[in-house]
Amino acid sequence: MEAIKEITQINYLTLFLWIFAALFSVKEILEIASYFKKKFRIKTGFDETKETLEERIAVLEKHDKWQYGEISKISTGVEDIKNSLELKEKKDKAKTIATLRTQLYDLHEKFMSRGYVDKSGLKTFLELGKIYEEAGGNDIYHEKLKPEIMELQINSEEIGYKGEKTDV
Repeated sequence: MEAIKEITQINYLTLFLWIFAALFSVKEILEIASYFKKKFRIKTGFDETKETLEERIAVLEKHDKWQYGEISKISTGVEDIKNSLELKEKKDKAKTIATLRTQLYDLHEKFMSRGYVDKSGLKTFLELGKIYEEAGGNDIYHEKLKPEIMELQINSEEIGYKGEKTDV
């Protein structure tokens, strides 16, 4: 029984020193192995896996940089197209306004020289005026053309298919 008591009595200081010495020895063995591994350029499976991953990461980073450049080019191209379309839209709108203004003036002159306006002519004039306003024109239509046309007498007689006057 005494032997069992002696075996179970542990000197913790000695145990701690043995563990510390073992850990220190393992550390030193690993450092020596690492030194010789580097000196003789020995590669382990872990090192090869690490190199493979680093190469893949480098390729992916290179691809990402290329892709970013391409996206930047596309973005610039899209912005140029957008600006070009906006400019074209402004020019087309200005052309539309000028064309409609000319047509409104022509109809105005025609009706004023006659001294009256017929129903279909008035309808056309008002529709053109509405389109003119929607396109952004507004300078002379409300101030001069429309008020003068609206003051004219509306003639209910229109010229029919064969040039004959018909009562509408």
